Amino acid sequence: MGMTTDSATELQRDFKATIYWMKGDVLVPIRRSKTTDKFTWGVVPGDDWLQAGGDQPSMVLDFEFHSKTEDRLHYMISRSSGFSRLGRSVNGYLGLYQVSEVTDYWKLEPLRHAPNGWVCRLRDHEGHGVKTWQDDPHFDNFTYHFLNTYEGNDAEFLVVPTT
Repeated sequence: MGMTTDSATELQRDFKATIYWMKGDVLVPIRRSKTTDKFTWGVVPGDDWLQAGGDQPSMVLDFEFHSKTEDRLHYMISRSSGFSRLGRSVNGYLGLYQVSEVTDYWKLEPLRHAPNGWVCRLRDHEGHGVKTWQDDPHFDNFTYHFLNTYEGNDAEFLVVPTT
């Protein structure tokens, strides 16, 4: 099934947007991890891994239109403040890297229009869908999920353009 004309036209450009993980009817904000988030046991993430969770607003990302196929739009995705770009670790985790380290685009697959944006699947340049993977407990009692292209639960995201 190809994209609707609306989505193809509206999203084929550079724009800023916030992204939320759609956990059922709940919009879960996307944030970047900080080493100070965690207890010392378990996997201690460094700074700048992308996670879903918490009660802070979702971070703003820059979508730089790259190219398209029949049902995917391709973007270089960067953090709006700072010189970091969305990339994938060797284990499939999504994180923010120095711009020069990231050469692969991300694929946005618009599924349906929502009142304030687009429900989409996000895929890496090889076509792996971004999934959620629950993390160990944090100090602030929220549940956080890593974003990973290799393992976890299939996920849909709400992309809310701000410009």
